[in-house]
Amino acid sequence: MGNPVQRPLPDIEDPLYQAHFQGLKDQQLRVQQCDACGQLQWPPRDLCKQCHGDRFHWPVMPDQAVVYTYSVVYRAPHPWFKDHLPYAIVVAELENGLRLLGNAFGADVEKIQCGVRVKVHFQQDEDSGVCFLQWVPTTS
Repeated sequence: MGNPVQRPLPDIEDPLYQAHFQGLKDQQLRVQQCDACGQLQWPPRDLCKQCHGDRFHWPVMPDQAVVYTYSVVYRAPHPWFKDHLPYAIVVAELENGLRLLGNAFGADVEKIQCGVRVKVHFQQDEDSGVCFLQWVPTTS
């Protein structure tokens, strides 16, 4: 038997995203916030989209959101995903209006709908230690 296929990994060393990925590893959802004007922004940028400031901090965001849009995937774009079909790519909107992309895996992905409440699930890849953002339906 050969080596199992490894999951494709994001560049967690990218300076723009390091704080986000460290937050996921720490079981916290973090996004960029401008020190000058307080603007929250996602995805992170070198400059604030509102005031063009270049200093930021990374506050913790709520762990619940609402599905803004989604797509259920039936064809694997990479061999790792073949054993995880179908899965969903979910854009969820936080109460502050920010929208974050994450996956949803499991038997209920075909039941996902816009407007459904979801919560963050921090899925750590056992081989790499990288933590991924996943959305799961809330029970309440």
